[in-house]
Amino acid sequence: MENVEGVRASARAGADRAELCDNLAAGGTTPSIGAVEAAIFAAAEEVERRRAIAGVHWTSGPAAAPLGLRIMIRPRGGSFVFDADEVRAMTADVRRIAALSLQMSEFTRPQRVGGARSDLPPAVDLGFVVGALTEEHTIDRGLLRLLVDLAEGAPVTFNKAIDITRDPIEAYGDLGELGVDYVLSSGGANTAVEGAEVLRGMVAAGSRDGGPRVIAAGSLHPETVAEVVEASGVREVHMRCSVPGATWQEPQRTEEAQVRSAVEAARALDLS
Repeated sequence: MENVEGVRASARAGADRAELCDNLAAGGTTPSIGAVEAAIFAAAEEVERRRAIAGVHWTSGPAAAPLGLRIMIRPRGGSFVFDADEVRAMTADVRRIAALSLQMSEFTRPQRVGGARSDLPPAVDLGFVVGALTEEHTIDRGLLRLLVDLAEGAPVTFNKAIDITRDPIEAYGDLGELGVDYVLSSGGANTAVEGAEVLRGMVAAGSRDGGPRVIAAGSLHPETVAEVVEASGVREVHMRCSVPGATWQEPQRTEEAQVRSAVEAARALDLS
């Protein structure tokens, strides 16, 4: 989503995570630091509202979970091969957003309390979404390691750049060694439905070797969630839920009802 209202809509609809970026028409680029700060506030407000509805015992139920707010780090659209100036911009963005997260620790860090419990869950779980390749269409290991280090322990997701590597399963194997927590993929195909077999290979590799959690992404809709999960073995899905009919010249607004339908479709599945 490319606006803060999309973060609110996702939280209200029950999504576990929301990805904030700018310029969805170009596939998503880094949002402004102001937008990130506003999104942290918005996510925290929605989580606090959810906890208030749950009542005094929210810490022992689903309301205890923070909203995962993921920030896209990408200086431009186009390829995922970056020059020195673009790398400088990416590292600066990660450093500053990580510092902002620390400054807003009342929302992004567990809260210390008295009594038997030592802390309460944070309202917002801030993380980064990155992607970097070499000219040979392999993972840019040096840049990725640097970005992970600068993230100060925040979860890092490798984006769909993996789908244009020369071998997505080989590339997936590299990610676990670099500290990546999640990977978004359509299995190297145009859609996650078409790439389900490769996604299943990634899931199997992750189960065997302890790699990043695989999140199916790529032209997904609420109606195809069950098909993708059953065919690929993934346990998480990622999709764009934009209001239908918007042109590239208009803001890509998030449709809350569509998010809710996707959440309901996912939760109806047996993911044990």
